[in-house]
Amino acid sequence: MKLDYELADLASSQAGYLGHDQAVSIGLSDDAIYWRLKQGVFTPVARGIYRVKGFTGNHHGLLRAATAILPDATASHESAAEIWGMPFVPRKRVVVTVHASTTHNFPGVRIHRSIDLFGHHRALVDGMRVTTPARTLNDLAAVLHPKHLAKVGDEALADRIVDFGDLKNAFLETARRGRTGAGPMRVFINERDGSKPIKASILERVGMGVFERGGIPRPEFQYPAPWDPTQRIDFAWPWCCVGCEADGRRWHTRAQDFQKDRSRDNLALIHDWRIFRFTWEDFLKRPHLIVAQLKAAITT
Repeated sequence: MKLDYELADLASSQAGYLGHDQAVSIGLSDDAIYWRLKQGVFTPVARGIYRVKGFTGNHHGLLRAATAILPDATASHESAAEIWGMPFVPRKRVVVTVHASTTHNFPGVRIHRSIDLFGHHRALVDGMRVTTPARTLNDLAAVLHPKHLAKVGDEALADRIVDFGDLKNAFLETARRGRTGAGPMRVFINERDGSKPIKASILERVGMGVFERGGIPRPEFQYPAPWDPTQRIDFAWPWCCVGCEADGRRWHTRAQDFQKDRSRDNLALIHDWRIFRFTWEDFLKRPHLIVAQLKAAITT
């Protein structure tokens, strides 16, 4: 009776699946397993994997079953991204990574095979092996379009789900010629690894061009902030206390930069200034949005 309870608990937590080795570990003999197969209690679905009659489950249970039954399997790619809370990644996918030498299959599970899933690239979450956030993002580079990868990666970095140093180390440890996703991840890292600020002369030229073409009065460039003359406002219209800060980096989601910007904006509000922030990409690709918002602010 106790054995039946253990069997039911295990099967219910694994979407109705049970591994042969698991069945033996809880006390079922080969004869007992054979009897259950003959009676239809167990249905073989893959090598060493049974489906237990009367049990169902969701994708979480299936993922737990796959990581528990397949040899040294680790939840990875979209499944790991969901576990870590990475935004903009498809949910309810069941994806695991196993060693390249493993030939097992599992119904409903996408299996990746790898020779370089190191121990420190894995974490234990609720008793289940999961690739670390840094390894997960590197793996996603192989299955996402580069633009999609950039969106997911930037949000994960901004939300501190992934540490940039860990991401870079995981890349350096796994990048090799021919590895799928290595190219897009190299581009992603290079674009965010100490990206140099846009030169002031270029920033001024591009910004002034946007304002002139949009019919906005010419601003003061690098105007001393009234609340702290040691700071500068990229573009300012002092007569109406409106400023525009242009993010002079291609990537600007580091936590310390975010905090610094919020503090500056709060000081500006105290002194009745309104500061508008736009990215370098806004100036290059969405100048009409900048013009529309600044026009509304300057004329009110």
